[in-house]
Amino acid sequence: MLPNQTQWDTFYRNVQAKSGLDLFQYKPGQIQRRIMTMMETREVQTLDQFWKSLLADPNGMEWLLDKLAINVSELFRNPEKWEEMRTQILPLLLKKTSRIKAWSAGCSIGAEAHSLAVLFAEYFKGPHTIVGTDIDQAALKQARDGTYKRNEVNAMPPALRDKYFTGDDGEYTAKPEIKKFVSFKTGNLLADRFDTGFDLIMCRNVVIYFTDECKDKLYRRFFDALKPGGILFVGSTERIFGAQNIGFDQKIPFFYQKPSASNQSLGDTSWRTAS
Repeated sequence: MLPNQTQWDTFYRNVQAKSGLDLFQYKPGQIQRRIMTMMETREVQTLDQFWKSLLADPNGMEWLLDKLAINVSELFRNPEKWEEMRTQILPLLLKKTSRIKAWSAGCSIGAEAHSLAVLFAEYFKGPHTIVGTDIDQAALKQARDGTYKRNEVNAMPPALRDKYFTGDDGEYTAKPEIKKFVSFKTGNLLADRFDTGFDLIMCRNVVIYFTDECKDKLYRRFFDALKPGGILFVGSTERIFGAQNIGFDQKIPFFYQKPSASNQSLGDTSWRTAS
């Protein structure tokens, strides 16, 4: 028998009290299907039994959070977007600062952060910083290690992979030249207070399970966390509907800019570098 709404509500409240993760902010159909699959894995029939099994396991809550996280990621995912990052976005940001402050929100295994670090090391040297945050401790460990399997670096230009990573066809590890730009820490997008003053925020393929109301609140918080003229970079399935109502300008798909009267915008092509 499928759980009823009261049982789901009780389970959600238990998870929030224990971990801080607010499952009420997620689309119910998608997140509940994932939980039901986890129940099958643990061979339990009810949400109450599932919760008790999690509490009885010293690693139960960490396991739950890891399974709920969306960790399908790779370096230079959607390469055409990273080419736009290199030729358009970063040159624009560097028109107004010599030190880019970037945030990879929901960073998972750190692929976005390390992709950006490669661009910094190769094309835009400077005292730039990238912080990555996530709730998934296993993913954060991999991010800190900077180690990736072959399929996680497939989209990366081979010359850059060989220059900034050590390893072979099985596994690659980031070199100190790019690790120096990145740091990773635990962070809950639905509960934590955000830092501010970011030139660039990357939040890609993270919010697909969030409710529309939650997405809107999150994008508004990202808007507030950006500097005037700063850029929000989202995933290829995450176009922000109503972006203008939040305050964003958008001239390049999946890049959204917080307007600034004193800085050039994505619509001004005079600053763009050659491809």
